[in-house]
Amino acid sequence: MASLTHLADACALLAYFGIGAKAMSNQGLEAMRGLPVVSVITVWELVHKANLGKLPPLPVINGTFVGYLVASGFRLEKLEVVDGERAASLPPIHKDPMDRMLIATAQRTGLTIITCDTVFSTYGVATVW
Repeated sequence: MASLTHLADACALLAYFGIGAKAMSNQGLEAMRGLPVVSVITVWELVHKANLGKLPPLPVINGTFVGYLVASGFRLEKLEVVDGERAASLPPIHKDPMDRMLIATAQRTGLTIITCDTVFSTYGVATVW
């Protein structure tokens, strides 16, 4: 059953699946083992980068990465219209639009983001790595 307290960033999923190079803390690993929520924007980012060859092939079930995530017990978090508006209104500290959407989602839901990106916390969202 997916944890409804954490939201996984792309770097967290990559590290958890053994694709990323950054090592997580025990607290971060425990949060990942709890099957955090995964945003649709993170799925888009990872699949897009894999399709461009910037990442190795992602694990799939029934031909899709989403199928793999769902079969593994992760729950997907949909984007809301307010997330887009909030992300566009955030102070321009972080420039990456995918990360800004993730921050906006965490602000709306109150989820803690599992991320190696230290800039996230400047937006007042809780993070763990």
